[in-house]
Amino acid sequence: MERIGDTPGTGFVWRYRWALALISGAALGMAYPPTIAGPVAWIAFVPVLAMLDMANVRQRRWFGLVYLFGWAWHGAANWWVMSWQPETDPYLMVAGAMLWLVHPLFLIPSLVLYAILRRQGMRRSMALVFFCMATVAVEWLHSLGDLSYPWLALGYTQLRSMALAQMADLTGVWGLSMIVVALNAVVYGWIARRLEHKQPTRVPLRDALQLAAAMFAVLALPLGYGVLRLMEYTPSPGVPLRVGIVQPNINPWRKWSYADMAPMLDAHLALQDSLQRSAPLDLGVWSETALPVNLFDAHGAALLARIRAWCDSTGCAVLTGFADIERYKPLRAYNAAVLIAPHVEQFHRHRKSRLTPFGEYMPFSDALPELAKALQWSVGISSWAKGPGATALPLVEGADTVARLGVMICIESIYPDFAAECVRRGADVLVVITNDAWYDGTPGPDQHFAIAQMRAIETRRPIVRCANSGISGFIAPTGSVLVRAPARVATAIAATVVPQSECTVYVQWGDWFPIGMLAGSAAILLWWGVRRYRGQAAIYSSR
Repeated sequence: MERIGDTPGTGFVWRYRWALALISGAALGMAYPPTIAGPVAWIAFVPVLAMLDMANVRQRRWFGLVYLFGWAWHGAANWWVMSWQPETDPYLMVAGAMLWLVHPLFLIPSLVLYAILRRQGMRRSMALVFFCMATVAVEWLHSLGDLSYPWLALGYTQLRSMALAQMADLTGVWGLSMIVVALNAVVYGWIARRLEHKQPTRVPLRDALQLAAAMFAVLALPLGYGVLRLMEYTPSPGVPLRVGIVQPNINPWRKWSYADMAPMLDAHLALQDSLQRSAPLDLGVWSETALPVNLFDAHGAALLARIRAWCDSTGCAVLTGFADIERYKPLRAYNAAVLIAPHVEQFHRHRKSRLTPFGEYMPFSDALPELAKALQWSVGISSWAKGPGATALPLVEGADTVARLGVMICIESIYPDFAAECVRRGADVLVVITNDAWYDGTPGPDQHFAIAQMRAIETRRPIVRCANSGISGFIAPTGSVLVRAPARVATAIAATVVPQSECTVYVQWGDWFPIGMLAGSAAILLWWGVRRYRGQAAIYSSR
């Protein structure tokens, strides 16, 4: 095994290994939007990879270093999950703290496997290839199941480069994650080779050019594709829709305790009317649980009647979030959205199916109902039921369907496959409704908005994003922001949206890329294991 643990220049690194692990993880976490530090992610893994090789050569323990790296990574990017507001529910703070402790374990498996394989004698070049593939595979696996939370996919760090991000219509965000880890592998491989040749400080021009060429080789193809895609992209023809977004900026902690929802509805209609007076609208979009009541029973019937009357009089449909309660004893409620169109009797709904673990539901709560009941936070939204999955709600005008809306409620928008499934079901416009006001004054709302930009690129669909307190806006199919409302103010904005019909490679083939990376990393393990077994067998047979 190549040795860099006892070469000149490594003593300093090993002496300050804990600080370096902390700094590297924090630097990676700060590479996510809204910062412009995305390129920092290209080298953030390098110190950790070096320390793992040093630990193996020195026969020292390394898991604590890797965990600290993941802990700092999550903390720098997601510290805001604990909310940090005066009215924050204690349960939300505890859940955020537990996430900070546990989530690093889901971020570091590929580093752990790299360290194990290196200790078992795998060559660095092969181990780095495995590390790149395994990192993407682990990210994808972390987007599956009840404990999924793919918020920190590495590809999101590259959203400041619209040209680079365009490859997501082929691979999803996972392809951008591969670029990030591949650049780290290239840089670390170059540094390690220099250390082995006892040249830790002097960098000849030829060596520097070799590194630059290797990094360019990783970036050239996706960058070239992205530039051409942006230059040649032509939207599909379609009937334009005038869409309005209502951002009411209502206190999220208090809205659930209001006995009378009429003033809340008045605020939404007033903002909607301010847009309607400027130009007629085809659709108004309101935020997640804009009306925290069941509109289809006695509790919300009067509110629904008022919305219907407004839609009929203006000719504008309304998509609003609400609490869709199927039964009360025992309670079975859905975080839902309903599309109320003019002069129709049947209203199409979307029930949220991807729920925030420990925030909106207790994982595996079907098996442990009493535990789920005990761990509920005071605003009463921590026990939602799961909906059936992705939908495409038809927006009708008279006898015609003018658009199909793929609705994503809050965290559903962080799942690439969910947005793609909406498109497969016929959605030609994607709509994200959310209530990020729990995290006002933190990077959380900005990160969530940026993630929606990636969904637009993957599916080549325009996105209408409405958030209670922001960030609301319109996103083009290329991921560029068309209109963005100021955060933390009550406002309304409008724009023209053209439904799109293009079927991208990602929509058509789904998560083929991370599945391929999973298969590739498994193949490397199998090949290496068989080769190692045969080598050992040959040694024993020669004795």
